[in-house]
Amino acid sequence: MRLQTQYSAALKSSAAFIALLSTIATGKAEEVLLDDVIVTANRYETEAGKTGSTTIVVTEEELEEDGSVFVQEYLAKLPGLSFTQNGGAGKKSTITLRGMSSRYIKVLVDGIDISDPSGPQVSTRLEHLLLADVERIEVLKGSQSALYGGQAVAGVINIMTKRAPAGTVKQNAQVEAGAYKTFKAFYGLQAATDRSDIAISAEHFRTEGFSAQTPKGGPADMDGYENTTLSARGSFDATDNLNIYFSVRGAKGISEIDGYNDPDRHDEMLYRQISGKLGANILWLSDQVTSDVSVETTDIKREQDYAKAGKANSVFEGARLKFALQNDLEVSDRVTFNLGADWMRETARGQDEARLAGGFVQALIEPVDGLNLAASARVDNHSEFGNYWSGRLTASYQILENTRLHSSFGNGFRAPSLYELYNPEYGNESLEPETSLSFDLGIELGWFGDKIKTSATYFDILTNNLIVYHDFGTVSDPYKGEYRQITGTSRSQGIELGASYAPVENLRLSSAYTYTWATEDGGKRRDRVPLHDLNVAVSYDPTEDITLNVNGNFIAGLTDKGKDMKDTFLLGAKASYDVTEEVEVYVRGENLLNQRYERIKGYQTSGLAVYAGLRASF
Repeated sequence: MRLQTQYSAALKSSAAFIALLSTIATGKAEEVLLDDVIVTANRYETEAGKTGSTTIVVTEEELEEDGSVFVQEYLAKLPGLSFTQNGGAGKKSTITLRGMSSRYIKVLVDGIDISDPSGPQVSTRLEHLLLADVERIEVLKGSQSALYGGQAVAGVINIMTKRAPAGTVKQNAQVEAGAYKTFKAFYGLQAATDRSDIAISAEHFRTEGFSAQTPKGGPADMDGYENTTLSARGSFDATDNLNIYFSVRGAKGISEIDGYNDPDRHDEMLYRQISGKLGANILWLSDQVTSDVSVETTDIKREQDYAKAGKANSVFEGARLKFALQNDLEVSDRVTFNLGADWMRETARGQDEARLAGGFVQALIEPVDGLNLAASARVDNHSEFGNYWSGRLTASYQILENTRLHSSFGNGFRAPSLYELYNPEYGNESLEPETSLSFDLGIELGWFGDKIKTSATYFDILTNNLIVYHDFGTVSDPYKGEYRQITGTSRSQGIELGASYAPVENLRLSSAYTYTWATEDGGKRRDRVPLHDLNVAVSYDPTEDITLNVNGNFIAGLTDKGKDMKDTFLLGAKASYDVTEEVEVYVRGENLLNQRYERIKGYQTSGLAVYAGLRASF
């Protein structure tokens, strides 16, 4: 009740905001320029400038220009996103979006939910997700449970792999080597005709790494990591009205980790993931209705090898099976309805299973030019907790050609994971689902013919009945603990600012700043959420063949275990040279100031590291 009371004002403000936009739009409408098309925002192709939720679109060109190896490394450079990791590559990591951790973020790769049902919380293990095969990333912020179900409390990250335009064949290859005896190799092939397309890729990464835990005297051991990822996707038009599509992905990672409170013990964590999706798009009623029906599966196995400690291995296995149907009805150019239903079963080894059935409806309306409204509602039936309703309202209004207001309001829920409920050592079957409400309001402005672009967004997320792990271990029994519910309301609120400037064609500057105040009930600050997060980047092309990139990241106000962590400024750079139109060579550096710092108490981060590579596209 307390959460609903706190947010009643926000709901009224959101409704008033939408009403105000309707009034303004009726009196004045400006020409709206065509924009990038986003699929994630409404589960339906929508121009970016017509979405009320805060969205970010990352292109293939931006990803290649940056040079990040893992998806999470690039995501952390975007407004509102950051991540912490228990050491180097392949070690357990947690990404936060608007102060909310991985368990509140839905991650899709080619439409597949790749989160781990067997984890302490159902979340995606981004430490194993490589970047070379990625063509596009869409980040959708705010509560999206009304469209994507319970896990999407903070938002959705939709990752799409490379594909070829119709009538073309493309090949991509990349090799890179450098610090910590790191080596990466990638190959991808994409081909498409007017009626079909296919894409396959293979990527391998390995590194000797550095000691994950901070050494306690004596020489440090190296905690390495190795990853091999294979993926394929394709589609074909069986008839003029029927398209069949598929995607499949497999990843295997081996990570050396330190023992509990023992940085010199060599354990291994083995990770294996196999995911697949098969679906069909069907056109009805003179193409006014589109139906999408699909089945997807994910199977994940994690095994911690304690052989060198003389202990039995710990094995975790999780699986997900999901059936989904979505119908899109275009009533007119200004009105579209989306209706969908899905059924999902999640299982975890030794921890029972959960079944979830849901249905949703959405209306997309453009009452006048420049004003776009969306209203969504969803009901989920959880096998353990019964029915939960969620909803979302969004509005976008193009005031002028280069000025846009947007706002969203929504509620959501997160059911306890199988591990939180049924793990024999730490589970608690009395847990109830967390519930949440979120609101954001933002503005986007273009200046001087869009040479300068700026944005500002206020966000606020309230969570009731937060589930946390309560550690009451002792020296003799360090693993003792239990998942418990925090009564009351936790809150994450803040401001996201963004700016980009292209004074001339060969010079680009950008910056992103996020202020996040995340607290639990009673005002205690949430650990591992930076108070200040600033990213700046400069890209300069001195000639047609040379590109220089410099980026900086400043993190301040980070805490862990209630202790203040060191404020840090990290500097990176990349220089690339186009040998031919198809071949590029480059060198890049991370942590060029060789900062020594921790983001998680007791765990190290990379020092100064330099890498060189070659990329070819033909």
